[in-house]
Amino acid sequence: MKKVDTFLFDLDGTVLDSNKLIIDAFKYVFKTKFPELILTEKEYLSFIGPTLWASFSKYEPDRKKVDELVLLYREYSDLYYDDLKAFKGAEELFKTLKEKGYKIGIVSSKMHHLVVRALEVTNLLEYVDVVVGSEDVKRHKPHPEGLLLAAKTLKSKKSLYVGDHPSDVKAGKKANMLTCGVSYSYHKDIIKEEPDFMIDGLLDLLEEKFYV
Repeated sequence: MKKVDTFLFDLDGTVLDSNKLIIDAFKYVFKTKFPELILTEKEYLSFIGPTLWASFSKYEPDRKKVDELVLLYREYSDLYYDDLKAFKGAEELFKTLKEKGYKIGIVSSKMHHLVVRALEVTNLLEYVDVVVGSEDVKRHKPHPEGLLLAAKTLKSKKSLYVGDHPSDVKAGKKANMLTCGVSYSYHKDIIKEEPDFMIDGLLDLLEEKFYV
């Protein structure tokens, strides 16, 4: 009997090697709009995971101005979006999982169309059965709504959620899913959330322990 029938993934920092672009885009926005504000690298790292609105709202209470910051962020990141790369082994993993009969989903704090575009750029879209983006849910990770929506859409009986952020593990546990953290991203404190598994590379997910 299969341990899981569905593999759900976070996108940035888990499937996509996009964290540097995210941080660079935030640095551009803060340098442009808040030149007097000096943030630490730790503060910039904290922006990886939450939605753009959640991150910018910490520094700008006006919703209309937050929308402007988000637009500026996207204008910058759009210049480099087509250069996005997936982490080593991503396409091989997705292809193998599909050949084995597993369902694949992406649950991300990115907007839906940007997730789709990123998957197209990295040649992964054809393997993905469902995408849940930020506007597809009302409550974001660590709330499990996005994961539960993906599992319901795929009629999954048991899912494994793979992510790089502590909120990914929290969301997976709240959704009663198996959880898997990655060691190759920025959030080294993910281990404190005690995921069921930790991997050093995406192809580690092909190990037998995930299937039997």
